[in-house]
Amino acid sequence: MELSTLISSMLRLGVPLLLASLGVLISAKSGIVNMGMEGNMLWSAFVAAYVTDLVGSPIIGLLMAVIAGALYSLLLGFFIIKGRGNHVVCGLGLNFVVIGATTVLLSIIWNSSGYSEPIKRLPQMELPWLGQQSMNLVVAIIAVFAVWFLLSKMNVGLRIRSVGEHPAAADSVGVDVVKYQFLALAIAGILGGLGGAELSIGQMGYFIKQMTASKGFLAYSAVIFAGYNPFIVVVTTMLMGLLDAFQMRAQTMFNIPGQFLLVLPYLVTLLALMGVGDTKKPKAAGKTYVRGNF
Repeated sequence: MELSTLISSMLRLGVPLLLASLGVLISAKSGIVNMGMEGNMLWSAFVAAYVTDLVGSPIIGLLMAVIAGALYSLLLGFFIIKGRGNHVVCGLGLNFVVIGATTVLLSIIWNSSGYSEPIKRLPQMELPWLGQQSMNLVVAIIAVFAVWFLLSKMNVGLRIRSVGEHPAAADSVGVDVVKYQFLALAIAGILGGLGGAELSIGQMGYFIKQMTASKGFLAYSAVIFAGYNPFIVVVTTMLMGLLDAFQMRAQTMFNIPGQFLLVLPYLVTLLALMGVGDTKKPKAAGKTYVRGNF
């Protein structure tokens, strides 16, 4: 098992997870528990594949995936913020809707129950020692610094954080809680859209039924494990990508049951979370703000 090959695979598997995790991080900072990231990524992956197949341009497919991700996230926000629904229930509910919708649309559009026709991929880069990587690797690196700068240095980011820590106090000084929660969700949807598009048109070159394979849930775990720090999120997501890459290669090299290797990234994540705990989450995370009742 060559180290360079393992690292190359780690980056390919870690980039979509990193983008989704940054989205989960931003929404969490505003007080929204984003359990709908799985559906966000899956829907965006489908839209990216469909539009690319339709118009022949993966760049346009990527842009439409970003728009689709933002709209999906705003819909989630409507149910949580305006409808005052339970954050987890609303997120999981939309996930199931998207799983069903993409399965049906896959059958209608490509006449297949498993995967689409081959489609064009995003521009690929051949990097020394890191092999072939999608252009979204650069996008992900930029996104890490952009998220850190937004949350730490910009007034908009500081208001998003204040809404997530104490929405009543933020409201009392004129900060529009609803506005900044929707803004955070829109940004989260864009990042989730990039992550989903990376799966279908960045790496695979086709859409597969339920191709996200719980990456949206792993993204939330990565954020908790990183203590809601965007730079440490890079470490946690790349570690998950490394474990995923390792299990893929180990299945062909060692006489170990494949089921055990497949569960390895999730098992390590679970054990890590048991040791870390969600102690650094924003104080108002998961709570629906209603003026006068908070």
